[in-house]
Amino acid sequence: MYINEADKQAISKSIELLESKSSAELVAVVTKKSATYKYESSVISIIMVCFISLICLYFDISTLFLMQIQILLFLVLHFIFDKFESLVLFLLPSFYKKSIASKYANIQFANLKLNRTKTKHALMFFVSIDEKYVEIITDENISVNISNDYWQEIVDEFIKDVKNGDLSGGYLKAINTCSIYLIKEFPIKDDDENELPNEVIELI
Repeated sequence: MYINEADKQAISKSIELLESKSSAELVAVVTKKSATYKYESSVISIIMVCFISLICLYFDISTLFLMQIQILLFLVLHFIFDKFESLVLFLLPSFYKKSIASKYANIQFANLKLNRTKTKHALMFFVSIDEKYVEIITDENISVNISNDYWQEIVDEFIKDVKNGDLSGGYLKAINTCSIYLIKEFPIKDDDENELPNEVIELI
């Protein structure tokens, strides 16, 4: 559980309040991380082994002993990275982690059927905690009417809250910030239908 029950209820109520006045369908999604990073940990281990091997070349050691060092070092690094996954994320470049998280966010947008609503007014607030990543994905009718710059400002503030450990506060602030604009641009209609869940979706 990434958000306690009381905060989940508060976020759900904010979404319900928004959707009682707007045809927009907002879904809050949170995950601890967007990938296992097993492949990345192996690559980092190999790179570090190669680096240490180059250093070892300056010393008078046998080829057999060098191979033993390489195997042992790889196993130790693999164990450390498996035990302390945060180390892998620390070593990976920011742009790479963002690309992984963004790809996962877009997959979930489709998996949760946010791209299949009748009105095309769906939007997802996605947070990947370990990557400190936030993305707002909108369906076509919202993206046409509201620019990416507007959403980016909300995302930038949201990321600050995530980095400060205030995930629920970030969700509430982001929902409240966009509510006025969404209500104005996409007011509720008589035949409006709630097609998506209002509860916070936590991905394992």
